[in-house]
Amino acid sequence: MRCRIIVLCALICLFVILTEARQKKVNRAASRSLAARNGNKNQRSNVRQRNGNKLSARSKNPKKRRLNAGKKNKKSRNLAKKNKRKSNSDNQKAKVKSSSTSSSSLATLPLDFQQNFVRTTDNLRSEKAFLARRYGFSFAKTSGSARLKNTANMEYTCKLNIGTPKQKFTMLPDTGSSNLWVTGPNCKSKACRKHKRYRPKKSSTYIKDGEEFDIAYDTGALAGFLAIDTVSMAGLAVTNQTFAMSTKEPGSTFTTANFDGILGMGYTSISVDGVTPLVQNMCAQDVISPCRFAICMKGGGSSARGGAIFFGNSSTSAFSGSNSYTYTPVTQKGYWQFTLQAVYVGSTKVSGSVQAIVDSGTSLMTAPTAIYKKINKILGCKETSSGECWMKCSTDVPDVTIVIGNTEFVLKGKKMMMKVKTYKGKTVCISVVTEAPDEPMILGDAFIRHFCTVFDLANNRIGFAATTYKT
Repeated sequence: MRCRIIVLCALICLFVILTEARQKKVNRAASRSLAARNGNKNQRSNVRQRNGNKLSARSKNPKKRRLNAGKKNKKSRNLAKKNKRKSNSDNQKAKVKSSSTSSSSLATLPLDFQQNFVRTTDNLRSEKAFLARRYGFSFAKTSGSARLKNTANMEYTCKLNIGTPKQKFTMLPDTGSSNLWVTGPNCKSKACRKHKRYRPKKSSTYIKDGEEFDIAYDTGALAGFLAIDTVSMAGLAVTNQTFAMSTKEPGSTFTTANFDGILGMGYTSISVDGVTPLVQNMCAQDVISPCRFAICMKGGGSSARGGAIFFGNSSTSAFSGSNSYTYTPVTQKGYWQFTLQAVYVGSTKVSGSVQAIVDSGTSLMTAPTAIYKKINKILGCKETSSGECWMKCSTDVPDVTIVIGNTEFVLKGKKMMMKVKTYKGKTVCISVVTEAPDEPMILGDAFIRHFCTVFDLANNRIGFAATTYKT
């Protein structure tokens, strides 16, 4: 019995010894694992510290640790959503690109459409201005024409506008002068009371000048003041055009005239006060191109047969049958002056080379005294003290030939006569050629009526073409 007890105690002791040995082995292994984990944590902490992260490697506070973990999870979820959206966008772009490059499919991109949109003239003008700037051209009108009204083959008039809004005037186009003037608001002459006046207070574009203006005519000196405003005719507008407002219109000429003012179309050198003429400003402001104008006058004495003025072109084929002209150079830039090579009445030469002027402001023609007397002798008319030559309307008058630029321009004999009434009411005929003391000869409406005339400012020349209509 005692032996059994001793054996049992030995077995118990052996079990205890073995259990303690195993526990020590487990403890040593756990210690090595913990040391390894602590070493790794310290290494990661050092890396985060080098990058400037202020968070510790591991918080000792459980609550704080849970909060940091929640923030990290939220950040991870947001990053995942962002990546997903980017992935979807890239996939959509890839699909569009694939569709556009594929021959078997098309990409459709919708365009916005504004309901109830109304296009205005301002929209249209803005678009035209945009196109002009982009492609370097202009939609601006660079030519135009104005109708002429004929009053008894004595006056040819046209319409002209001044100011904003437009004030309309009847004007006498005059290539023998260079100033533009109309009846002013303060003119008290008899002639002024019969014509339309310019009202500067009614124009928003009027600019006061105030310089005094005087221009001499055979009937006296017209006086007034200069003004500045927008002037337009034939659908063409010139801004800041200087012109005169009359305060005095002497004599009977303007009283009986059918015009409100004169449109001077000569060179600037003969312009009173050095005012730039309207046509030259049309050229300077690129309102017309090329820089020229043409006048075609119709006879017959009725307004329906008045003719036209052309600005920026010489497309006068409706009057001349073609646009082929005989040109001759301007010899003096003042009036439209040139060299006339010869004059024949019938077969008789009455003049050699002589200076001449084309003047649309006069209805007649003039010749220096020596030439005038030779013409009258052949015509068989009777000279008067006033420089006219009367004849019977039944007189057989030979043709008159004028040579310009080596080309002959023939005026039929009957066209060299003009019917007039005397104070006693008797109808007589006079020669359209009147006496002037010296050169130059003046070719007025009696000549222009048969030959369309081009006034070429760009090339300083004058062109002539015979008309094809009855005059």
